[in-house]
Amino acid sequence: MTVRRLARAAAIVAIFGLVSRLLGFAREIVLAASFGASAATDAFVSSMLIVNSVAAVLLYTMVTLVIPIFQQERERHGQRSAWQLVYALSAWVGVVLIGLTALVAIFPEAPAWLFQLDTERADLTERLIRIMAPALMLQGLSALFTALLQIHGRFAGPAAVGVVFNLGIITGTLIGAAGGGIEAAAWGVSAGAVAQILLQTPQFVGLVRESRTRPVVVHPRLAQVSMLALPVLGASVLQQVNNFTDKLFASSLEAGRVTALQFANTLGQAPRAALLLPLLTPLFPTIARLVAEGREGDALGAFRRAAGLLGFLAVPITVVMAIYAQEIAQLAFGRGECDAQCVDETASPLFFYAFAVWSGFASMLMNRTLSAAHRQRAIMIATAITVALTIVLDIILLGPLEQAGLALASAIAVWVNAFMLLGIMQRRFPELELTALGAQAVRLVFAGAVAAGVALAIDVGLPTDDMTSPWLWLLMAIKAGVVVVAYLVAARFLAPAELREGHTSVRAVISRRRG
Repeated sequence: MTVRRLARAAAIVAIFGLVSRLLGFAREIVLAASFGASAATDAFVSSMLIVNSVAAVLLYTMVTLVIPIFQQERERHGQRSAWQLVYALSAWVGVVLIGLTALVAIFPEAPAWLFQLDTERADLTERLIRIMAPALMLQGLSALFTALLQIHGRFAGPAAVGVVFNLGIITGTLIGAAGGGIEAAAWGVSAGAVAQILLQTPQFVGLVRESRTRPVVVHPRLAQVSMLALPVLGASVLQQVNNFTDKLFASSLEAGRVTALQFANTLGQAPRAALLLPLLTPLFPTIARLVAEGREGDALGAFRRAAGLLGFLAVPITVVMAIYAQEIAQLAFGRGECDAQCVDETASPLFFYAFAVWSGFASMLMNRTLSAAHRQRAIMIATAITVALTIVLDIILLGPLEQAGLALASAIAVWVNAFMLLGIMQRRFPELELTALGAQAVRLVFAGAVAAGVALAIDVGLPTDDMTSPWLWLLMAIKAGVVVVAYLVAARFLAPAELREGHTSVRAVISRRRG
């Protein structure tokens, strides 16, 4: 896929992703304004983690496994066999989902116990988990639909599911603020999950008709694929372990710290949702197809271009997010029940999350590239090491830095994971020139250092960290704009190749919109 075609496909995903992310922010803003950082929101965040973790595991596993497996099966045994294989796999995943949902709904005490909350928060968490249980199954089915649709280049429907999901939660939270309590927000989660399925079903039915293949529950290579799924599933579960341990350690602090950490994580993950996922969504099937066809040189070329572009974008985001963490937290959540203390408790971990933006971009890109090359076992091992390191750092840093220490632990571990994956990439693709990637990174860091110097100088002359007035929006827009301009000017001299790559992608998106 050329840069122009990739940018055009990414633009479609980006539009829906941007709307979904904005609604995701609105969801957190409404939650903060309605209930603040409190025991009730801690219970809601913990309950929603159960639902979202299952969805995240399935989405990662299905997209990471199904797309390359489908491409390989189609290349070797034809279109019909490829469809039958994914149908059989999906059927058994659906059975597991139904059973898991039933267990969670009947015995919510088990997942609630994992968080080791006090009695008040534990009882509320159990009630919320039971209400959200249907969303567990429905989000899992939505993940299945997403993988199957993306195989054939249907990106708009899967990208839009976050929009309706967040709308459901926002609606439920507003009802809760009006008197329905936090339970209404939980019902909103289930309503949003129903809307996800309704949104994707028509497109999925049309795809099934186009395939002209009868669904089956058995396939000659189903057992083989299931064995390949184990390391992918293991890596995905391990990734969710850190989300759980973060909530577990934060729950040992004062009430509200779990929520503050969640708010900061939402802000820290925003660049990934707005930039990384729109790029990777169309890129991953392309790389998987190139690898299946034996065109590894072309696949590696796509990887290099994406890595350069993502690094170029990550640096100014890190600068702005780290230096202006307090202002960003204030703008995002500083209203209603989220007072100055709530903002401070959110800003401190956000500062450290900022330094994981670039490494998070790189890790996800390398993860998907290695998955296309069937290196799932190596990914799982690297993920296990990362999880263990994060937990050790959590224990060390929780005492002196509280929830900010959990964010610092995550940032350090993500960088370690990125370097481990880079080593795996080098072994799998010996033609990958680490020296060239290193030189590229150094150029971008120097350009970022110039932008950081400008940002700090502006902050000295025009401090805004204690502002709460409506003018903060305008002042921050000016500050961020000046920092970006400084970065682009520095990149013009220090990283011209990456600047040209970004310019090409922007032009491709603009031409798409004009067309």
